[in-house]
Amino acid sequence: MMDRTAEIEQLGAVYGQPVSQHQVRDVSEASFRYFAGKLGKRNGEVVLFILRPNGTLLLHTKDFYPSGAFRVPTGTLHEQEPLLDAVYRETDEETGLEVAVTRFLGVVEFEFRWSGQAILIPCYLFLLTELRGELRSRDAGERIAGFREVHPGALLAVAEHLENLTGGWEDWGWFRGLPHRLGFMLLSPPCGRV
Repeated sequence: MMDRTAEIEQLGAVYGQPVSQHQVRDVSEASFRYFAGKLGKRNGEVVLFILRPNGTLLLHTKDFYPSGAFRVPTGTLHEQEPLLDAVYRETDEETGLEVAVTRFLGVVEFEFRWSGQAILIPCYLFLLTELRGELRSRDAGERIAGFREVHPGALLAVAEHLENLTGGWEDWGWFRGLPHRLGFMLLSPPCGRV
């Protein structure tokens, strides 16, 4: 049985102690059903802040996202899968890049509530340094439609764009936007360091 708490402590000793947050949001019925059906079956997600050689961070979008909705890549954490295995697997699948872990940035536990029910989804944020490779998605099922690069200082604007999505994307945008806020806080000079 995987002891995730012990794993987080071990990774923190090597890559830096992660910031820890618990975020609660009351969501719509449609959002709750989405999170329960798609994300609630997961054991969490890894959130990948990939630092490119030019000092920018990699964002992507998918062909079904609202126009202009770019975000850092994320990936499913499989049952009993070590966090670093998920980081390297998901980075390869979504970007084709070879990376090295630089920092363990944070652990954010999201709690979504609706009608007396709750779903918990833990997300593990890592800063990665690109080593080599050709940028391209290796998994057509991901439906990645494009990539973009931003400097760490632009992560706040990325978060705000996601958080202001409309048309039924409000809860998803908040969920996806919040890690970018944390990334901005941790990685943007003068407060953070890359």
